[in-house]
Amino acid sequence: MRSNLKFHGLWAIAVLISFGIGWKISRPATPDSDNEPATALKSQRESQTTGNETAGSISRREKRAGNSSENSALGRLFGLVGATDGGFEPLINQALRDPNPVIRRIAFSKLLESMTAENAASMREQMVAIGVEPDQMRDFHYAWGALDGKAAFESAANSPERDLAATVTGWAAANPAAALAMLDNLPTALQGQRDELVSSVVEGLADNNRSLATDYVLQLARNGNGQAENLIGIVTKETLRAEGPEAASRWTESLPAGPMKSNAMSRVANAYVRTNPEAAAHWVSGFANEEYAAGAIEQTGRGWAQHNPVAAVGWLETLPSSTGQSAGLRSAFGDWEDSDPAAAGEYLTKMPLSPQRDSSISGFATGYAWQNPQLAIQWAQEIRDPALRESSLTQAGRAFYRRDPNGALAWMENSGLPEATRAQMQQSERRH
Repeated sequence: MRSNLKFHGLWAIAVLISFGIGWKISRPATPDSDNEPATALKSQRESQTTGNETAGSISRREKRAGNSSENSALGRLFGLVGATDGGFEPLINQALRDPNPVIRRIAFSKLLESMTAENAASMREQMVAIGVEPDQMRDFHYAWGALDGKAAFESAANSPERDLAATVTGWAAANPAAALAMLDNLPTALQGQRDELVSSVVEGLADNNRSLATDYVLQLARNGNGQAENLIGIVTKETLRAEGPEAASRWTESLPAGPMKSNAMSRVANAYVRTNPEAAAHWVSGFANEEYAAGAIEQTGRGWAQHNPVAAVGWLETLPSSTGQSAGLRSAFGDWEDSDPAAAGEYLTKMPLSPQRDSSISGFATGYAWQNPQLAIQWAQEIRDPALRESSLTQAGRAFYRRDPNGALAWMENSGLPEATRAQMQQSERRH
């Protein structure tokens, strides 16, 4: 009995020892206090490989990158995109001449990735010789301007092609200070293109730093530059692209009151209402008393009315009387008459006599005139404001004249429109 216990005990010990040895051998290595310096040194060496890669490691990496298209679904379908090991010409040919548009785009992207300050001029020369598309040339010069702005600028300034704008945009995106300095020292031969180059610089600044682009446009405005109102549109476009309408709406609030703010808010409202009309309306409502918000109100009302005219008109009617409200109602009813003229007309009959109703009828009548000019004229005659009634009747009358000249002439005699207005309508439509 004692011998059996002794035997089983020894066996159990042997099993435990074997298990322990096997576990130690197979378990993953983990850093501890003794090997932390070695682990840190290994991590440091690995982190430095991006700056100190050997030629062999780079070659292997490029080979793997070159084979990536073979392993992709598109690569299996269309074949490989060429490498640049034997020069750029094969890749350029593929980027410009391959009949497959997907391959052309992939090859051109690879070509841009291979561009350096040293090979850009040669690459461009080969592209021009083969025949490059305008959009490819634009992207190429944007990239060249970003890589080597001064050299790319000098080349584009002396090029018969229109390469300068894209070059300057890329330069400003990568090196704003250098691009701005170029404007301050613009060669005499390029002074006539200054406005175009300023626009290109603003585009590049907006690609790089929208705050910097905004500050630069505001500075131009303070200096009396007449382009500023349009230039802020460039910054607005990029802000919408990068951050979306909600963030762009907050950005517009930082702009000073005036034409630039009006331009920016209108553009943002046009985009915002397409994604979230209720949120756009709530944002614009906060500025309903401001003249600079008129365009944003109109854009919001028009955009919302395309999908829900009742909600759009109902919102517009809650706003204080203003230029923006009037323009918004005209635009909303101008769209509503396209989709459901009967419903729009019924809504008009229920509106109380007011300037808002006059604006709404004006929008309905001028839009509906191209479908039914006689009915549009009947509606326009209900407008109480004399100036608005005359302008609305004139526009409806032009549509009537174009459709039925004899009928329109008979109507004009008793329309109440001034003789000069009637003569101008006839002369304008005859020329048309």
